Amino acid sequence: MTIRLMRTAAALGLAAALTWPAALAEEPVLMQPPPPEGEVLTPALWTIEKPGGGTVALFGSVHLLQSGQNWRTEAFEAAFAKADVVVFETPIADMATPELQAYVAQSMMNPPGVTLSTLLDAGEKATVEKAATEIGAPFSALEPLRPWMAGLQLAIGFAMKQGFGPEAGVDKVIEAEARAAGKAADYFETAREQLDIFTTMTSDEEIAFLVVGAETMLEDPDQLKDLVAAWGRGDVAAIDAIMNAGLEETPELGKRLLEDRNARWVTKIESAYLADGKSYLIVVGAGHLAGPKSVQAMLRAKGIEVSGP
Repeated sequence: MTIRLMRTAAALGLAAALTWPAALAEEPVLMQPPPPEGEVLTPALWTIEKPGGGTVALFGSVHLLQSGQNWRTEAFEAAFAKADVVVFETPIADMATPELQAYVAQSMMNPPGVTLSTLLDAGEKATVEKAATEIGAPFSALEPLRPWMAGLQLAIGFAMKQGFGPEAGVDKVIEAEARAAGKAADYFETAREQLDIFTTMTSDEEIAFLVVGAETMLEDPDQLKDLVAAWGRGDVAAIDAIMNAGLEETPELGKRLLEDRNARWVTKIESAYLADGKSYLIVVGAGHLAGPKSVQAMLRAKGIEVSGP
């Protein structure tokens, strides 16, 4: 079965920032046991050697991860140690600002007189209700939400039920360590720009995002585990197959989520990060570094030599 949109959303930093499903649950979510301590993963890393001796390293992040997983390879440690600047998708901490919180509160709600039930047909509603039951959330709690927010609630709630959470997320850990080490940080997008990926969906896209994501939860509940396992063994082809391949179901949304953003990031890498003498470590969602439209594929298409898988 191909990946559905829920998995892409769950991998986005914004989704990790909006971990509110516990507020919806009627009873505590039972977390699955974490993986064995000492389990060593080997995620992939790519490197660009700059003429002046600096480097640009690309490392795929999993924004939601189980605790107790050791993903710190020697290659990562070397890239982190060398980096003058660590680059992330977006400053997730900005989501806590009053301005962004107000914007989220405004953008996540249906207009007066509109509920989730009025937007879904009977079959779609039954699917979403069943998915909500899986995370211990009453459908009534989703009723006032726009479909994109309801979809994120389900995706993150389901991930958390399986033992995945943002506190162990790779980018969150690296950002804290970079700050403690006194390294500079940079970002490809603002929090508002990433939020607007969702708020600017068309009505049909929002409903597809919600319903198809709910279907995936019910039909293929191990997808997130499979994604993390592929990332952990550095299997870029499997990440592409699991995470990106199904975006053809909604090609315009898929293009905005991945291809368009990758292209903007490549422009910044080429014009800024490759143009000075500094070393950079770029940490973005693993899906952005997999497949024919990945960041490194676009860089290679420009004639830039990128070592790695």
